[in-house]
Amino acid sequence: MVPNAIVYPDPRTVYAELLLAEGRHQEAASQLSRAGDRLESRTWRNPAWCPWQQSLASALTPTHPERAASLARDAVKRARDFGAASAVGQALHTEAEVTGGPEGLDLHAAAVEYLERSPAAYELARALVSHGAALRRNGQLQEAADQLYRGLEGVVHSGAEALATRAREELTAAGLWPLPLRYAQTDTLTAQERKAAEMVAQGHPVAVAAKNLRVTEQGMKRVLSSAYRKIGTDATGLARALKTFPRPLL
Repeated sequence: MVPNAIVYPDPRTVYAELLLAEGRHQEAASQLSRAGDRLESRTWRNPAWCPWQQSLASALTPTHPERAASLARDAVKRARDFGAASAVGQALHTEAEVTGGPEGLDLHAAAVEYLERSPAAYELARALVSHGAALRRNGQLQEAADQLYRGLEGVVHSGAEALATRAREELTAAGLWPLPLRYAQTDTLTAQERKAAEMVAQGHPVAVAAKNLRVTEQGMKRVLSSAYRKIGTDATGLARALKTFPRPLL
């Protein structure tokens, strides 16, 4: 099937993000400021398409932390207004990184929670590793290990070697050793994932679905998170996507 339209990312913002990845913060900030001015003048404010505020906040954090924090908060507000779980989760992740310290822990946790409700596998892995790192720095080693192991498993499937290296370094810093990774199928749902997705698509609350499948609510959230990533949608598109998504083999 050929899509009716292809949406390309803003090239100037992509270039600035590459500069940021290379550690060239000042150049990235300059590019992102100009890109932001141009997009704002045209009222192009879709954070899922061009989250320039988040990238600019990251670029300014080393030199202008207050400005970075303000941009990050604005990015979260814009993402909440937009409404997509993936956009909100990514914006919260940026705000958590910019904020830092113990006060950033709640933001990290919220970012993970939102991204678990989206199909954004790589962004969830990033958020899990960042949350684990923040928990380690705060001395919460058991909680840190759980998030880091989950993040590392997600990273391996996406092939993001730099992020995988960071996760392993954080585990080592916590005095832990990476466990053998599980390579789950990514093209089909398990029977449990299918049942959970169907119940949520029918409007059942997570607590009800968890009771029906005899798992904890937290366990149910993880089952649903896996289903969202495999199907490639969030809760809003779940019912329609399930109609054509292959059923588990018996």
